[in-house]
Amino acid sequence: MSETAAPTRHAPTFSPIVVLWMVLAAVFSASAFLVLSAYAPDLRGGSDGGAHALSKSAVGYAGLVRLLNAEGVPADVNRDNGGQAYPVPSVEVLTPSVETGAKLTAAYAEHGQILVVAPKWQTTPDPANPGFVNKAGVLPLPAIQTLLKTLAPDLVMTRRTDESAAPLDLPGSPSTGPVDQLQVFQTAAQLDAVVRDTRGGVVLAATHDRRIYFLSDPDMINNHSLASLPTARVASVLMTMVRKGGGPIAFDAGLNGFAAAPSLLKLAFSPPYLGATLCLAAVGLLIGLCAAVTFGAPRRAGRALAFGKRALADNSAGLIRLARREPRMAPRYLDLTRAAVVKALGAGRAGPEDIDAVLDRMAERGGVKERLATLAPQARGARSVADLMKVARALYQWRVEMTGEHR
Repeated sequence: MSETAAPTRHAPTFSPIVVLWMVLAAVFSASAFLVLSAYAPDLRGGSDGGAHALSKSAVGYAGLVRLLNAEGVPADVNRDNGGQAYPVPSVEVLTPSVETGAKLTAAYAEHGQILVVAPKWQTTPDPANPGFVNKAGVLPLPAIQTLLKTLAPDLVMTRRTDESAAPLDLPGSPSTGPVDQLQVFQTAAQLDAVVRDTRGGVVLAATHDRRIYFLSDPDMINNHSLASLPTARVASVLMTMVRKGGGPIAFDAGLNGFAAAPSLLKLAFSPPYLGATLCLAAVGLLIGLCAAVTFGAPRRAGRALAFGKRALADNSAGLIRLARREPRMAPRYLDLTRAAVVKALGAGRAGPEDIDAVLDRMAERGGVKERLATLAPQARGARSVADLMKVARALYQWRVEMTGEHR
């Protein structure tokens, strides 16, 4: 049988550094995808042109949020859909529409006082400017009263027909800019008039315990009205009046369809479960590092029955190992080593009984430490694999020193 050539080793397709960067990029991409998927509903911009604090249209209130923050009054958008915001707000501003009226309940006032802004305008999307709207008229007053009746059953509203400024009955008589068809409340038994205009209409009303405030006309605080400096000043005064304490002003967006939807994925990235998620990520990282360090390139599986002399030697060694006869190989390895040295030195003319003595004298003259007189009893007395290996190493060293094979 002929011995086959060793298989050719090919260079790896990717270097370890490239593979490491690929793995890191994959882990980062997967983590970013999971986080963005969990918080995608919270990242919606709210640019639908509606009357809420995320909208930058004429009927939105994003401008008021910016105005209050610019004046040093903390203001933010709350997406908890009626849940308790943190930190506790000084007032929560609700901007319901007739479509979301069924969600407007007294539960919003359980965690603190609220300001309810009555709706006014019917709008249509502006096809030329996404996120902006066009006027389509005013809402019917009965529809607005129906919307607010869950909080104020006897509330009655009227609407002016002109477009004029609305001076308020406050110290300094602050006045808004021109307001188109100003909406005002009529006095109701369950409400107190907080702010009136100079014509007697109630602009800002509140329940007797001052937990719920009602603003009659959104044109006093919406984006369109804030383009007028006098109206912006009035809006700042009104928001200061409804605050209780030094907490932030929260603008509820959940009532307008922008609530943060609960999900298990989001829960995994929120305290207190964020710690468990980070621990799992660390465990995965350590497992990956352990796998990368412990295991190298996969070994190619060889033939079950290999070719050549090496296969015969391996098979013979396997049989000897199975029979547990390795120690009995020591005397035969001694004879094989002695014969190799005798042949190399030409000492075969001595008799078999004198050959060990001849080799020992040659070893003494050559400065070789080991002697066959010592190695032969060790070989014949080997009783374990450890004894065999010790004798085999000594005999190999003796042979190398005697013959000078590797010099």
